[in-house]
Amino acid sequence: MNDQDQLELLTDNLNSYVKTNYELIKLEAAEKTCNLGSKLIVNLFLLLVVVFLLLFLSLWAGFYLSIFFDDNYTGFIIIAGFYFVLGCILMISRTRFIEKPIREKMVRHLFNRD
Repeated sequence: MNDQDQLELLTDNLNSYVKTNYELIKLEAAEKTCNLGSKLIVNLFLLLVVVFLLLFLSLWAGFYLSIFFDDNYTGFIIIAGFYFVLGCILMISRTRFIEKPIREKMVRHLFNRD
């Protein structure tokens, strides 16, 4: 076998290796995208359930407090104030309690450290 034949064989093998690697990367990206998409859909559904739960619990608490204080509006104002304070606390500490954990979870998921 001469040098030209060996060079062609090496080029063919290298070309095959690059194509195989490219396909592997595509398949891994597709798998991670599907996993991330399915988790996103499940988490959005759970979020919707939690939002409805909080909505109905808040309405119940508002009506209950309104009956307790014998006023139509006081209970709902108290509940709104509670959510306002909670929103302010979350706004101030959003990096620590929301953004950072989400970012870390996404990185762990992308690098298969779940």
